[in-house]
Formats: sequence, C-alpha cells, structure tokens
Amino acid sequence: MSANSAPTRAAGARRVHSGGVFKRARQRSKAAASSSRYSVDGDIRRQRRTTVEFAEADGVDRQLARLATGQDGVVERRQLTALGLSDAAIDHRVRAGRLIVLHRGVYTVGHEALTERGRLRAALIAAGRTAVLSHGTAAAIWKLTPSMPPVVEVTVTMRGPRSRPGLTIHATRRPPSVKTVDSLPVTAPLRTLSDLTATHSPHRLERLCAEALVLKLVTKQELDAAGLLDPDLIAPTRSEFERKFFATLRHAGLCRPIAGHPIGRYTADFAWLDERVIVETDGWESHGNRIAFEDDRARDAFLAARGWIVVRITWRRLKRQPTLVMVELAQTLALRASTLHARPK
Repeated sequence: MSANSAPTRAAGARRVHSGGVFKRARQRSKAAASSSRYSVDGDIRRQRRTTVEFAEADGVDRQLARLATGQDGVVERRQLTALGLSDAAIDHRVRAGRLIVLHRGVYTVGHEALTERGRLRAALIAAGRTAVLSHGTAAAIWKLTPSMPPVVEVTVTMRGPRSRPGLTIHATRRPPSVKTVDSLPVTAPLRTLSDLTATHSPHRLERLCAEALVLKLVTKQELDAAGLLDPDLIAPTRSEFERKFFATLRHAGLCRPIAGHPIGRYTADFAWLDERVIVETDGWESHGNRIAFEDDRARDAFLAARGWIVVRITWRRLKRQPTLVMVELAQTLALRASTLHARPK
C-alpha cells in the first residue's frame, strides 16, 4: 500500500502546484486586460510630453547657436540662463561636450576650434563689462609686434575677477582711451605704448614706438608729450635730418654731397660722386618697419654691385656722437679717394 500511495501523493502535489501556476497566470491576464485601455493612453501621453520636450530643447539650441554665431562662437552663463536653461541643463551640456568651458562662466558652443577673435572676445566677457584689450595683446592688434601672445591681456576700470591661466587682468583707476578694432575694444596706440613701459626695456620700447611712427598710429609730438622716450631716440622728418646733417658736415670741414642723387632704380639720400660713397640717413619715419628693412638690404646689395659704399647714419648717433660720425665718414671718403685714384704701378 505504501508503494501505491506514494505515487498518488506525488501526483496530487503536482496538481496543486500546477493549479497555483494557472491561477497566477489568470490573475495577470485579468490585470492586463483591465488596464489595457489606460496603458495605451498613458503611453501616448508620455510620447506627447517627450515630443514637446524635444521641440523645446531644439528651440533653445537653435537660439543658442544663433547667439554664439554673433559672438564668435562664445557665450556666457547669464545669457544661457536668459534663454531659459537651468543650471542643471547647462551643466548637462557641459558634461555632454556641447558646451566647452573657456573661462569660468564662459563657453564655446560645440567645439574648441575658436578663432583668434573668439579667444579675445571670451577674455573680454570673462573680465567684465569694463574690460578692454591692452598691453601685449593690444600691441599685436595694432601690428606693433608680429604675432599675438599666448596670454590675453585686458585692462578693467572696476574691480573685476582675478587673472587666470591664459588671461591677465590689469586694473587701473585711469580710464584708457579706447578704439574699436574688428568690433573689439582696444586701448589706443599711445596708451598701449604707455602701458608697456612697465614691462619693456627702453630698447624694446624704442622699437615699438618707432613702429608706431612708421604705421602712423602716433606722432612724434605725441610721443614727446607723453614722455615715453628721450626725444633724441626718435628721428625727425627728412628735412630736419638733412639740415642737421649738412650743418654737422660744415662744422667738420667736409665737402657737401649731392642730396637725392638717382642711381638706377634708387635715390641716394646723400652721394659723393668722386668717392662713390653714399650716406643713408636711417630714420624710422622711412626705414622702420620689417618690409623696409628687407628693402634696405636689397638696396645696399644693388649699390655695392655697382661700386658704391653705403654708410648708414642714425639720428641718435648724429645727435649724440656727431664728432665720431664725421671722423668715420671722413676716413671712409679718404680711403675711397685713395683707392679709386691710385695709379697702378
């Protein structure tokens, strides 16, 4: 009997277990049927909300793109807030790489390939509403230096943020004279030169002042009035130079050369025809920029190939060392005369 009853109990156990499974399945089916009409509507409502959210986000991103386009690819946090973006939305875009931090609260949109003007504009935004490009950055904008320095320098007239990597902020109580270059505020050339006196050696400052004269950004009178340099360091006009040179020649007892003598495609400042000696008066007004420097080298080579010796005299040397200049010139003239007129034995 025990052998027959054991299978019966096992089968009964299986029947009970199966009945429980079927019961739970029927309950799930009823629950699904009773809620089916709500679940479809709920899904549709959820889809509709998502579509609206996407449309709103797309609208904000379009406004953001237009804003960045008008600002060289740069935006600031308060502008993003004004577009309706929350702090969480802004931070999400930063994490996703859609906004890239340039300075605190200043971003580029979508990529880091900023133009030079974009980098300058980002610095201005970061430094505050009174900021203007200045110092070495302004010198580069005015073409006084050949390239833009890696660190952007700005000047503010109100208390602003501190300097940070890539951005140096100068504070002043003396509002600078400002010009607009390519839609960016920049300290005027004379103020730029004045700002650089604190960081540049006199020799380097002289070069910058000379370049500003050549580019006609400032006048000699403005430089003299500002007291940036010793007036003797800046050459006068050609006529003043010529009068001073002739007076020094007379005092030294040297014969007067021909002024403005044409030789080929060039015109010599002063020429002694018999000795074939030329004096070029190197004043920055006509010889100070880089292109003129190259032209001067080509000019000297052209004249040397035709048997002329070129002596270059600067205003500073003529003003400060007139005796030495005349002695050297007299020796050059005498040596050339003896060489050219010597009879072969």
